[in-house]
Amino acid sequence: MMSIDELLNKLRKIIITYELLRSPGGRTIALPSGKGGVGKTLVTLHLSAALSLQGFSVAALDFNFALPNLQFYAKELPSTTITHYLCGLCDLDDIEYVKVKVGYSYIHVYPSKSIVDLERKIDLEKLPNLLKNVKTRYDYIVLDLSPGISKYSMYPIMLADCVFVVTADEKASYLDATKLSKILEVNGIYIKGYIVNKVEKKVRVNLDKVVCKIPFDQKIRNFPEVWSKKILKPNFLKCFVELAELVVQVC
Repeated sequence: MMSIDELLNKLRKIIITYELLRSPGGRTIALPSGKGGVGKTLVTLHLSAALSLQGFSVAALDFNFALPNLQFYAKELPSTTITHYLCGLCDLDDIEYVKVKVGYSYIHVYPSKSIVDLERKIDLEKLPNLLKNVKTRYDYIVLDLSPGISKYSMYPIMLADCVFVVTADEKASYLDATKLSKILEVNGIYIKGYIVNKVEKKVRVNLDKVVCKIPFDQKIRNFPEVWSKKILKPNFLKCFVELAELVVQVC
């Protein structure tokens, strides 16, 4: 049985989360996945780019604290990152971002340094203040989360305004994605739909609530350069433009 102090602490956390979810500012989009290797990081970046090119201010945040990847595409790892703040190594205002050009626009990428390299534990209770701060400066905040089900992915999902589950076009990924969705529903979180990545000529497995099918194309890794092409743009970019339009409508 919980002590009075434990109950009070839990109540404080609930109040903080409630205030965050009801606070004005940008919309937070969480992109979880049931398993790794589905291309979630690239979906995060390309969706952010598509939203930016519609005239919105956009930030992409790396919430995969153990194995972060956004810095590889931003081509820079700042000296003070999200994990530095969560580990108590810097203040909230010290977190740095990388300004990445996408076509005629820009997105701000907030990388994370791996907690394996920092050899520190992160304090997830700092996430509400972090997101509340970022929401005041951007129209949309897109979260690249760690795969699977853990406190590192579930807590950010609970703080998001809108959730899309990312899956690859393969049976194992579909099964894990549907399991994740069911677990989220048990916790009162209902996803807006599935984003199916790496789709071949024909989708291999049927899945309800698919909002976007991204065709398999090696050029998807050419971020952000692919958004600067004036002609012969890959077909998958159109998918992200349509996905961004949907996000604006439903989130």
